[in-house]
Amino acid sequence: MSMMLRARNILLAAVVVIAFAGIASACPLCKDSIASTDSAGSPGISDAFNTSIYVMLGSFLGVLGLVAGIIIKGIRGG
Repeated sequence: MSMMLRARNILLAAVVVIAFAGIASACPLCKDSIASTDSAGSPGISDAFNTSIYVMLGSFLGVLGLVAGIIIKGIRGG
């Protein structure tokens, strides 16, 4: 019985995520500015958005790796 409840919850969560994915795709200002890049006359704005996202993601992963490394080193006793 517990397995059926778990499978139903996973299926329900997947349906909710898929249903709301279109709504949460981007904030209105970002979505409008990237979509109208050619008509606005600023061709580099979408590249700037992408670069800033990559920098933020890279810094997050770097900090996460540093913390994980410190924890692993502490567990091993080195």
